[in-house]
Amino acid sequence: MEPLDPYDNPIKCIFVCHFHHTAGPKILCQVPKDFMSKDSFETVSVYMIPKGQLQKFIITITTRDNKILGYPIQINDQKYLRNAYYFNLCFVCDHNSHTLHYEPIVKKLSSFLLNLEIEDNFLSKSDQSEKTQAELLCLMSKVMDDLNLYKRCTLIARQSIIYLNVIEVSRNPPTPLDFDVPLPVSAIDLLDEQWDLTTRQVAPFIDGVNHICKISELSKLDIEVVAACIQNLIYCNAVSLVDLFRYSNMYVCTTKIGQLARNKSRYDEAISAISRPNGPKATFKDIFTVFSAMRQGSRFIDVCLRFNPVSINIDERNLVLYGLANGYIRQLRKYPVVLKEKDVEKTYMGSYYNGLNSLNIISCFTNSDVYHLDEEIERDIRIVSVWK
Repeated sequence: MEPLDPYDNPIKCIFVCHFHHTAGPKILCQVPKDFMSKDSFETVSVYMIPKGQLQKFIITITTRDNKILGYPIQINDQKYLRNAYYFNLCFVCDHNSHTLHYEPIVKKLSSFLLNLEIEDNFLSKSDQSEKTQAELLCLMSKVMDDLNLYKRCTLIARQSIIYLNVIEVSRNPPTPLDFDVPLPVSAIDLLDEQWDLTTRQVAPFIDGVNHICKISELSKLDIEVVAACIQNLIYCNAVSLVDLFRYSNMYVCTTKIGQLARNKSRYDEAISAISRPNGPKATFKDIFTVFSAMRQGSRFIDVCLRFNPVSINIDERNLVLYGLANGYIRQLRKYPVVLKEKDVEKTYMGSYYNGLNSLNIISCFTNSDVYHLDEEIERDIRIVSVWK
């Protein structure tokens, strides 16, 4: 059974292995005891103690049941038989879990053991000294327990101290659909060297109005390239995605709207962003009143007919974009559902009407006009719509 959150899986085992000069690759210590059987270790041992080119690189091995994350290290010194000592600290997680957030910890903890080995032969002595092996076992037990329970660990050994913290890794955002609209969240400085050539070519067309298809056309790039670029910008918190602006959309206020009313320092910003260009400024009272009228059951066209934004110097498109960008409003989407399973096959595109696909997604997947699709859904008595 697949886990609900692959980032949430605990560490199942921590083991330290090394290369014994006569026995070859061997597990020196593991927590819990006997988690990795001799046979299981032998199948992956060639990767746990690899050749020199892979030393001091993160290595991930996925088996049928487990994912093993290691950082092999080689110490060259004439005091060792064969003039070198090889070891690897490994974390074991579930085979379908993400381990990216453990990589800095494995690397840092391996460097900690490296220093202990250089100073006092801590690991190489563990093979002969029960006391040293017990100390190593105690350290690994503490690391595993603390990281699983608290996502952090403070480790002290031989007058050395190390702090370990599991850093939250952002999930990969979904791939944008053709008619999703990227909305700037923070300024994209095109002079910053962190942005690649594709981003520099796409960024000028990200204005909260152009959808992915339009940006592809304007930038003269393949739509797949543009979508991948926008996905990366979402990951960097530079843009967010909104649906194509339509008067038929439905928006509702969030609890953040109260912050706008109380924060007078935002008044001028809101007025400047929402007022119609080349004319008198809108008043904050009118802006807040129109925002407050956005509620479930009222499409945006209904709000516009009620207040006539042009007459009060409000640019309705900028009103929506500003509200979405700051979290003062959110969009409710329409999800069609076929009432009876037997009607699914009889209904045009009925397989999409399962309550999981919004109207905009269905129109994108089927290359259908959203307005005509909406009219067909409204006329079909076998379909109900859920707004959420």
